Amino acid sequence: INTAVMQKPAKTYILAGGSLLAKGAEVQPGVFSAVDIPSKLPIKLKGRRKAFAEWLTNDQNSLVLRTFVNRIWQGHFGLGIAANANNLGETGAKPTHLELLDYLSAYFRDNNWSAKKLHKLILMSEAYQMSSQHDQMKDMSVKDPDNKFLAYFNTRRLTSEELRESIIMATGELNKEMGGLPILPEINLDVALQQRMLQFSLAPAYQPSKTPAQRHRRSIYAYHTRGMPVPFMSVFNKPNANDSCERRDSSSVTPQVFTLLNSDYSYDRSVAFALRLQREKSNLTDQVAHAFKLAFGRAV
Repeated sequence: INTAVMQKPAKTYILAGGSLLAKGAEVQPGVFSAVDIPSKLPIKLKGRRKAFAEWLTNDQNSLVLRTFVNRIWQGHFGLGIAANANNLGETGAKPTHLELLDYLSAYFRDNNWSAKKLHKLILMSEAYQMSSQHDQMKDMSVKDPDNKFLAYFNTRRLTSEELRESIIMATGELNKEMGGLPILPEINLDVALQQRMLQFSLAPAYQPSKTPAQRHRRSIYAYHTRGMPVPFMSVFNKPNANDSCERRDSSSVTPQVFTLLNSDYSYDRSVAFALRLQREKSNLTDQVAHAFKLAFGRAV
């Protein structure tokens, strides 16, 4: 292998109409010209990624700071300060609270880009701790139908990951171990047993992790493949891994009901829940009260 040829970067051109045969002007490595922070990337292959990363994390790069902060806000409130998280610019939705976005961006920058401190600041705010009810709800629905001024907290659906973890948390099966290798959660047998060719032999398309302790870890440690999404997660609007997701859908469809009522996964979790109640409470009255507390987080 000629290493000298490998180190020589290939030339890139503007292609008129997208045609490989219609080469226009040559393009050199660079950053977004719309952001007023100049950075000259090296012509050589070595050092390009580092230079681009340094440009992204420059304390004066307000676009990256605002985009990151807006995503964090959307995760907690369901909608970003600027509604289009993938298009924080001239053609996207304008921020409802521009000064707040700037303040949070400056706070994030001044605290060494600490996402943990940013989460804490938002979660400790009065806006986040608002009730979902308002004394003048009828008037608010007219004056501010989209609740842009955050007079109350918008209720939201649980994400697929939150739903899965809340179920195994209630059954007492959730493994809270942190770090380590990814795991393969349980999925529908009719999907898992689909055959695939593996070195000229037939094999199951999916094999869950062997032990319950591995299968019942948090969803963030679950291994996901593009070609075979976990059905339980998909039916509750987990985004497609092939596409960029600006904001998750929130749909109510019949398969969600059947998944929670009739699936093998729900049946197994209900058995585990019953066994936990028998294990922790001796009489039926206490078991019912305990079940209500575990499932809803409050007394009957």
